[in-house]
Amino acid sequence: MADSLEQNLCCSLCARIYCEPVTLDCAHNFCRACIEGLWSTTEGNVSCPICGQALPKRELNTNQLLATLVTSLGLLGRRPSPPLTGQTCPSHWGQPLLFCTKDLKLVCPSCMPQGLEGRHSLMPTEEGYAFCQEKLENSAAFLVKRMEEYRHAEISQSSRMSETLELGETLKENIQAQFLQMHQFLWEQEVTLSERLTKESQGLVQALGTNLKLVAKRNISADKLITEIRSLIETEDQSRLLMETKNLLQRCDLHREPVLQPPEVSVGEFNGPLQYMAWKRMISVVSPAPAPLTLDPDTASPCLMLSKDHTMVKRRTKLRQVPESGKRFTFCAAVLATEGFGSGRHYWEVDVETSASWIIGAVNDSVERSEDVPLTPSNGFWTVRLWNDKVHWCQDSLGASQLCTDTRPDRVGIFLDYERGQLSFYDARDMSHLCTFFEHFAEKLYPFAFPLSGLETAENELIRLFHLRL
Repeated sequence: MADSLEQNLCCSLCARIYCEPVTLDCAHNFCRACIEGLWSTTEGNVSCPICGQALPKRELNTNQLLATLVTSLGLLGRRPSPPLTGQTCPSHWGQPLLFCTKDLKLVCPSCMPQGLEGRHSLMPTEEGYAFCQEKLENSAAFLVKRMEEYRHAEISQSSRMSETLELGETLKENIQAQFLQMHQFLWEQEVTLSERLTKESQGLVQALGTNLKLVAKRNISADKLITEIRSLIETEDQSRLLMETKNLLQRCDLHREPVLQPPEVSVGEFNGPLQYMAWKRMISVVSPAPAPLTLDPDTASPCLMLSKDHTMVKRRTKLRQVPESGKRFTFCAAVLATEGFGSGRHYWEVDVETSASWIIGAVNDSVERSEDVPLTPSNGFWTVRLWNDKVHWCQDSLGASQLCTDTRPDRVGIFLDYERGQLSFYDARDMSHLCTFFEHFAEKLYPFAFPLSGLETAENELIRLFHLRL
């Protein structure tokens, strides 16, 4: 009963038990200090803060009945809470009587908002004290939780930093090892070609030296023969001329043989397209090189047609009659390669230049082939898709696709590192990276192709497994 009585004896402005209660002409009651403080900032006519009735005169009539009741309440041990000491309102220099939960500040009667709606956020300072304590406790609890998250994040980020540095060193070593192999190959090609050129040049110089000696010897012989011929011509001994002419002519005929010419340097071998020749030979040390895959007709959907060499596939306008096979795709127009990979590093390329829409990649050997399931990693499908001339990939179980590139590739390269759990896709024109799946592969993976061409363009849209021919 005392609590109910106290609620009815509280000022609607300060939410405290009336202190010197006064009554307005509209019959609403307030503390004298509260209403005077509220009106002190208003010039001219004032109004009741509860009902809004205009009050031309600022007459405040003491409500003796309320004063008596408040006194009686005091006898029950429930006196009005004293105002805060040592605190003044910075705007009006009044003594704060209430706490505003909306603005989180103390307010004096002059600061109190007009109307009932604004006063819902006001409470006595004792309640405001408890309110602020609760707010601060909640904030402290939030910060403690956040600090724990920061601690875990700090540990995680430090660990990730170490792992990233270690991974960077490992990848750097891998880059150096692969290019060292290529550098070694090119160095060996350079040395071999240089040694062959040196050997051929030295052989040529030796042949030229031999020819030079022979030419000098023949020159001396010819000069001596000329002297003998002129001597015989000038002789008056006819018998001698007639007898020696045959011998001199025979000796002269020996000089009719052409001068020996040494072989020419093989310019075409040593001054040809050396870089291209080395590049073609380098395929022997490139690992992995593009694999010459073929398509497995036993897995091809009845909606598909394969070329005779099983390297190309396209959609059919009509279903074909095919033997029953547990390996065959029937829920989608897909086909697998004949060869699967359960270990090692492999690379293959798929030519999609003439196809307007497709899905390609790699799948588990055990993927569902007769039921309609999402082509997601959780179902054993790691693929990329061309749709509206943009390449997308799906890396979660929900099937949400993400953009790889807004450039349409003519050929897609696919790299598998089985032990590292990496499946990467590239634009094979410039080997720019499209996307990479990371997965712990537990079974054999097979290259996968799914033409999405419409029936009206099916005959002209092909997907072809690229075979490198050098």
